[in-house]
Amino acid sequence: MPDTSRFDTLPSPAARLSPAGVLLWRGARSVQLEVGLHRLLVDGVDSPAVQELLTPSPATGGVGRLRTALTERGYLWPASDPLTPPEPRLAAELTALAARVGPDAVDVLAERGTRCVVVQGTGRAGPAIAALLAAAGVGHVHMLERAPARLVHVLPGGAGYADEGASLSDATAAAVLRVAPGTDVTPPALGRVPDLVVLAIDDPVDSDRRAALHAREVAHLRVRLAPGVGVVGPLVVPGLTSCLGCADLHRRDRDPAWPALALQLGTPRRYTTTAEVTTSALIAAVATTQALAFLDGEEAAAVDGTLEVHPPDWRIRRRSWASHADCGCLSVQQGTMSP
Repeated sequence: MPDTSRFDTLPSPAARLSPAGVLLWRGARSVQLEVGLHRLLVDGVDSPAVQELLTPSPATGGVGRLRTALTERGYLWPASDPLTPPEPRLAAELTALAARVGPDAVDVLAERGTRCVVVQGTGRAGPAIAALLAAAGVGHVHMLERAPARLVHVLPGGAGYADEGASLSDATAAAVLRVAPGTDVTPPALGRVPDLVVLAIDDPVDSDRRAALHAREVAHLRVRLAPGVGVVGPLVVPGLTSCLGCADLHRRDRDPAWPALALQLGTPRRYTTTAEVTTSALIAAVATTQALAFLDGEEAAAVDGTLEVHPPDWRIRRRSWASHADCGCLSVQQGTMSP
């Protein structure tokens, strides 16, 4: 514990333990505070001092200085700060966010409610990603895909068995509303640019779709599944990061036949292939984590890279994809990294 003598002797405000915090006694005069992965040992405090530290009343002297120090570090929160999530179902989300961002968790969660995410494509993970985003507090989630839902799309938390034959848009809306009834699942209003587009597309993304996203300066995240393989990324911020075209150019450099292969891979197939249910669910969760990091203004690992899961060990590996000199996607700086 650092020297707290720099703090004045004015009464410190009432405080409470962070909702993500844990207080453990290590001995008669030693406690351990934990918030997420962070731990702090405080020696020289007895039970009355700890009780005073956490009472809803001002404290002075050594306890007051200690309370101020622990509040600054996020282990204690001012008792006046609200701990109420926007909706009761988001209480666990608030607690988890508190471990990372402290009292700002309330504002971060409220901001998620203003975000708009559009999911495109017929990939199996798409409906599950939409439902996970809504469950995490994203207020507007829409699936832009009129193709029919197939049994291959069935995934826990995503499209259901009874959705076969319905449009993927309707099947996804039903999945979203099952977990987050207040979510807006309608198409974005005319002129409303989504904060993020998730491309749940297992085949190569066609150039027209890429061009449209860049023309509107829409951030987009690629999610791809194949038997035994799942890939999340890159997360593209037009004008600021490498793009899907950059990745193709890098592949061309490594394999001159790539353009011909990409053309054939993009040809519609008679039978849909996809990853196992476990891989699909894992990739949906990883993709949602990256989307939320971007929406919350945090650093997303999928920017300028991909997160890949495949045998034999099924570990998540990151592969970097730098911008390509022949692409030109960074020739004009546009916007900012924050949605």
